[in-house]
Amino acid sequence: MKVILTKLGVAWDRFLDVSMVISAAAVVLASLLTLSDIASRQFFASAQGWAIEISEYCLLYLAFFGAAWLLREDGHVKVEVVVEVLGPRKQALLGVVTSVVGVLVTGVLAYYATTTTVMEYLAGTKMYESPLKPPLYPLLIPIPVGAASLCIQFMRRTCGYYRRWQDAGVAPEGGE
Repeated sequence: MKVILTKLGVAWDRFLDVSMVISAAAVVLASLLTLSDIASRQFFASAQGWAIEISEYCLLYLAFFGAAWLLREDGHVKVEVVVEVLGPRKQALLGVVTSVVGVLVTGVLAYYATTTTVMEYLAGTKMYESPLKPPLYPLLIPIPVGAASLCIQFMRRTCGYYRRWQDAGVAPEGGE
């Protein structure tokens, strides 16, 4: 069983790495499109309205595909002033509590985002106010994928903090 969990963990980490690459590609694409739009305005006196629109879509992919990877790397903003005054066991317990809240919030978001994306796909909804008039569901896909990824990563984080909490409660060797 432990071998299977290890292989699943490795596969999950690979998935998060691919998600990060997608997120990074979205940043590069948005930057290049914005740069080309600026150059087009400066040198050719013509704006590329579609470039800004695609850049906005890239921001959605950036945020939702990069969030779970960032959580794995412990790169999210946190207030450490409170946590630093706590002992290791209380820090781990606080980590468990915040991670469980993260599981619940991202789980609900993933559920509703998935149902909405599927409904928009089945309805064939398009963004008619947009110059490109794309179908809506590809623009929504990062939300359920990213929320589900975050939910799974929060579950992994909960398990890690729980193990730390258990380990912090064990007296060190020597009877202290």
